[in-house]
Amino acid sequence: MAPIEAEGRTVKEAVDAALSQSGLRRDQVEITVIQEGSTGFMGLGVKPAKIRLTEKRWGPDSPAPAPSAPARAPQRPPLRNSAPRPPERRPEPRPEPRRQERPPQPRPEPRRQERARAPEPARPPRERAEPSRSFTAAEGAEACEKARKLVVELLQLMAIAAPTATASWDADLERVKISVESQDASLLVGRDGRVLESLQFLAALMLSRGNGAPVAIQVDALSYWEKREQTVLDEARRAAQTAKETGKPVRMEPMDAAMRRLIHRTLRASPDVTTASEGEGAWRKLVIRPKAR
Repeated sequence: MAPIEAEGRTVKEAVDAALSQSGLRRDQVEITVIQEGSTGFMGLGVKPAKIRLTEKRWGPDSPAPAPSAPARAPQRPPLRNSAPRPPERRPEPRPEPRRQERPPQPRPEPRRQERARAPEPARPPRERAEPSRSFTAAEGAEACEKARKLVVELLQLMAIAAPTATASWDADLERVKISVESQDASLLVGRDGRVLESLQFLAALMLSRGNGAPVAIQVDALSYWEKREQTVLDEARRAAQTAKETGKPVRMEPMDAAMRRLIHRTLRASPDVTTASEGEGAWRKLVIRPKAR
């Protein structure tokens, strides 16, 4: 058979094309690589792979020999003068003596060392609904003046334009109420009153350390807290009426400690319901329960 040349992207593709054209197997031909394929660079300089296929020849005008079977080892002829050996007798196996099975014995349980549990420490109350002591009128007036000056200084440090503040003592909730007026009052309210809440928390912390006793402070601007407290109190009164009529507890939405304390003090004199707080962290809420009769 004449040699066959074939091309392809790779040497393997060129070999496969030549084999399919010749109709021979891979072990019946010899392959000569004429040119290795090249992919080039960005489509430039691409070169195909070229091979030459030649049929293997085992002799002049003779086909390839078929694979021969493996040769067997020659067998030795039996000796004439040797007599056949009698078959060997194997001893019969003796039956093993039966062993007496003992009933399973229960395993001893490991002794458990009892450890004395340390008593759990008492958890501090998370919410202080009532102040530690009552303030007199003179102490309330003094706390109002100190809180007013402190809030004005904080507002000046915050670069609030021309802040003015008026303070009054809330005897029912025993706290200082400060009303702030300024051109930047809308900035103090912030989003959902968060700036006012942070300001009054900082002022109460500073005033309590200097005064020696905790003092609650409410800093209001644009009547934000006044409107919100009125809305919360209306919801609490409706919830108390529902608890009284149905005889079942009513749970309000989660709220901060100041609003819960406001509801506690507003409904503490009610003859029909009682209030309590439940939950943890930001999900702490107030529950209004009917009194047992």
